[in-house]
Amino acid sequence: MKKIAFVLAAAGLMSLAACKSPETSSVANNADAIADNLSDQADNLSSEANDLSNNAASAVSNASDSLNNAADSIRAEAANSTK
Repeated sequence: MKKIAFVLAAAGLMSLAACKSPETSSVANNADAIADNLSDQADNLSSEANDLSNNAASAVSNASDSLNNAADSIRAEAANSTK
């Protein structure tokens, strides 16, 4: 009786081990796709942050140039008015 119970238990465990449901692989595939999508979104955000940083630096540089040009114009006007 013990041998029959052992054989039945072993057969049951082997059948469970051999059974891989398509649902399990579908869940794994979906998880991989979601992870890849999140990784791509992170890369895009990083690129956008770099672009914004470059654009902000360019805007500050342009504002600085404009202020320097205005200062030069005022100096030139002051020099011309004292002549």
